[in-house]
Amino acid sequence: MKFIHAADLHLDSPFLGLTGLPASLATTVRESTFTAATKVFDRALSEHVDFVLLAGDLFDRAEQSVAAQAFLFTQFSRLDDAQIPVIVSFGNHDYLTEQAVTYPNNVTVLGERVTTTTLQLASGETVAVSGFSYPQRWVSDDPLAAYPVHAATDWHVGMLHGAVATGSQDHYAPFAVDELLRKRYDYWALGHIHHRQSLNEQPPILYAGNTQGRAVTETGMKGAYLVHSQDGHLVPEFFPTATVIWETAELALDGTDLAALNEELLNWLAAHPADQTTLTAITLTTSSPFSVAEQQRLATGDWLQLFQRTHQRQLKAAQRYIVRFSLDESTTVVPAPNLDQSYWELGAKTVFTAANRQELFGKLAQEPALAAWFDRPETAASLETAARRRLAQLMGEEGQDES
Repeated sequence: MKFIHAADLHLDSPFLGLTGLPASLATTVRESTFTAATKVFDRALSEHVDFVLLAGDLFDRAEQSVAAQAFLFTQFSRLDDAQIPVIVSFGNHDYLTEQAVTYPNNVTVLGERVTTTTLQLASGETVAVSGFSYPQRWVSDDPLAAYPVHAATDWHVGMLHGAVATGSQDHYAPFAVDELLRKRYDYWALGHIHHRQSLNEQPPILYAGNTQGRAVTETGMKGAYLVHSQDGHLVPEFFPTATVIWETAELALDGTDLAALNEELLNWLAAHPADQTTLTAITLTTSSPFSVAEQQRLATGDWLQLFQRTHQRQLKAAQRYIVRFSLDESTTVVPAPNLDQSYWELGAKTVFTAANRQELFGKLAQEPALAAWFDRPETAASLETAARRRLAQLMGEEGQDES
């Protein structure tokens, strides 16, 4: 037996907060989730797998674009032509809604209640697959009680888009590993966590991770698992799918000005070439602080943009694009309590960035109405105005307390 376990394709990811990318790279990034998903389906065809499991969050939002729906229909049709079944569960991003597309006959979409689908393989083996789709954005109850124990089949595989219970903010089908083991399944295909990880070696209980990283918090190689039977067990083999890799790095600088930084960064790029297109966020530490004016050039991104334009050849050779450059807080100039306007503007330009707004906004962007509001040009200005007003109010209250 042989199958593919993939999860968290996140088609239609907007890649918010990325600005100033070269046009060709921007296109590559926008299309990267589709390119990565295509590699999953290409591998299924080349390996002639018995079936494909997609464990939730195929789409980035419950309201999918026509392009994403058409893409998935085309990929499923390719597998249908090869007589490869696909079993789909929807997760917290693409929870069950009325689908505008009727998928080909080889696709089984799991409903909101735990159900078991039995497959008869060409080898004569039988495989039971149990799982469910999210009926709404959050599933706060532990779903494991509804999963049956190992069926009277050769193999039994569980699908679950969820997270290990922590006792707080358990909104994503919380479970305990011991509960999974008690079902005596041969494999658990997990989704939701974007970093691949193993919760148990045998039987395998695995998060495949997402197929394409979408932010600097999702570093490293991304992909899916090709799983095959061997000596009565199921053995997973990871294969990469990401077109673009995200990385973080630290750079130590002995000099104290931007000219020294320019030279040191060029040396770092030459010493750290990437194997494929890599979006890199660098944190800089220095032997002594930059001047306030130089900090401001770094904070606004002016210096980085100039560096990118001036050294395109070196960046291309290293296959790296630097998307964020920040100073370690311990090496920045600490202003006096009575901030003058230049210090205030430096701090504001460092804090009120697209990347910081996106990080704070977080999963609220999954709600279409809120996402539309967040994307409006005037939203950033209104958020900054409100933050400035509140900070001024707090500073005024602190002054009154001290008096």
